[in-house]
Amino acid sequence: MSTDMLKDALDFDLIADVFVTEEITASPAELHGQLCGYLASGVTLPLEDWLAMVVEFCDIESWKEEASRAAIVELYTATLTLYQNGEYALVPCMADDDADLADRGVTLSQWAHGFLAGYGLSGQKNDLSEETKQILRDFANISGMQSEMRVLEDSNENEEDLMELVEYVRVSAMMMYTEHHDINPDVDHTKTTPLH
Repeated sequence: MSTDMLKDALDFDLIADVFVTEEITASPAELHGQLCGYLASGVTLPLEDWLAMVVEFCDIESWKEEASRAAIVELYTATLTLYQNGEYALVPCMADDDADLADRGVTLSQWAHGFLAGYGLSGQKNDLSEETKQILRDFANISGMQSEMRVLEDSNENEEDLMELVEYVRVSAMMMYTEHHDINPDVDHTKTTPLH
């Protein structure tokens, strides 16, 4: 599967539509951040464990629509493939460039919050490198910026600042992942048989 197709599975609006269909009030950005943080910690996360985490995170009993579950499976497989293919092409699932700057900023903060939660849930706390500690501190700062992001005005300067922040979290997440995992450009997790 091409990198662009993999990125399509991380589309914020796509996951937001799933949340509307399933009557989920949580943030799609936070859910994806949690997945990325868990994987970046160095812990293996089997698909069934991820699906159980999603049900708990979203506070639902089960999926109303099979298509919703399929989209969440695709979110997982695309994220894992983008982490592992060595192209450094992973992107946070957050409001896209068509959205207001404030919405994009808030969803970035939510993603960073989810990343920290996922990293914490993984239970990995041993021998963190200084670089990892600094990244986690920076993510905590970004996570705490939701109220500032809500009032972010559209301007070229703010746009550039936000783009720099997005690029920083994107690259940092992948650096943390590669610290614990081997990169395998030939792996495509979307081709494996989905579990039921």
